[in-house]
Amino acid sequence: MKKFYACLIAALVIVLAAACGKGTEENPEGEDTAGNGIIIQTTQSTPEMDKENEENQKPAVTGNETGGDNGNENGNKNDNGAGNAGSDGQVVLSPEDLQEPEIAGQQVTEEIPSRDDAVNKLQIVFLGDSILDGYRNETGIAYLTGMYCDADVYNLAMGGTTAALSTYESAVYGEWTSRCLQGVVYAICGLVDPAIMEGYPAKAIFDSCDFSNTDYFVLEYGMNDFLSSIPLNDEETYYDAYTYVGALRVSVKKLQETFPDAKIVLCSPTYAHFWGKDGSYLGDGNMSSNGVANLVEYYRVCGNVAADMNTLFMNAYEGIGLNAYTADEYLEDGIHLSAKGRDEYAKKLSKIILECEETRNN
Repeated sequence: MKKFYACLIAALVIVLAAACGKGTEENPEGEDTAGNGIIIQTTQSTPEMDKENEENQKPAVTGNETGGDNGNENGNKNDNGAGNAGSDGQVVLSPEDLQEPEIAGQQVTEEIPSRDDAVNKLQIVFLGDSILDGYRNETGIAYLTGMYCDADVYNLAMGGTTAALSTYESAVYGEWTSRCLQGVVYAICGLVDPAIMEGYPAKAIFDSCDFSNTDYFVLEYGMNDFLSSIPLNDEETYYDAYTYVGALRVSVKKLQETFPDAKIVLCSPTYAHFWGKDGSYLGDGNMSSNGVANLVEYYRVCGNVAADMNTLFMNAYEGIGLNAYTADEYLEDGIHLSAKGRDEYAKKLSKIILECEETRNN
């Protein structure tokens, strides 16, 4: 029954959005707010996103499939007080609702590649959150991508991390303590102490890796930025380390400067469902807001950054077959991917990397 209501509400939101013609912008179209000659795009889908959305989304639920006694169908407040719905069907989640579910303990079986065996093999370095860190075994995205690409993989992901800095964290190299994306990138580039990764499997993997041999850096962030209500961007500061867009730009720029021969894959957050503590359905990534933006907008701006900064882009929100109709099969808890979801993710990512390799070698 939960699946039915999830699908129904998602379909209603899509219809409302199309009817209103609304779109969130980073800044007015064509305006150079940074003063550096670079035009920041609006947070709209790219042609690639539109194509994958069309291929992967099933037809909307028809009007005669309504029914049931779910009080959330019309955007009403949940009985437990979680989430406040606006007249347009958008639901603002409370801080209690914006909590990442814990992943059950997983046995760590991934091995650190031997440098002696790395000759003529692709080297892929992963930076990310629990989507990668929570499954360090033969079902994990990093492991499967290495298998599909016949590559050595170094998984530097750390669960619970964001791309952006939190407001209480310092952006000064000498005072750096954050394990966010920017911190890992700075550690890779020799600018901050890699001790920020202590206590995570990522530290031992970091110590074993020769980053100068890296062919692909995979950056997978966004879900925790949404859950932490990190702003999308600052229209006055192009490289604002405390916003999602700014953090992606800072990280990509530093990697491109330090490793000009390596390719970067920006991976968007995945589609998600949000549930109350009492098991009530609160909404999905299209309709649920953290008070700043909806999850779908974090996906869109990630694609915009990839287009602006000439990186590869992994559309994980719409491109792996995950949507309101397949969520029960692709998600474990509304946010983290199931074994099937992780496999589809790895296949999609591997296809992007292998197609790029074909282009580079021809």
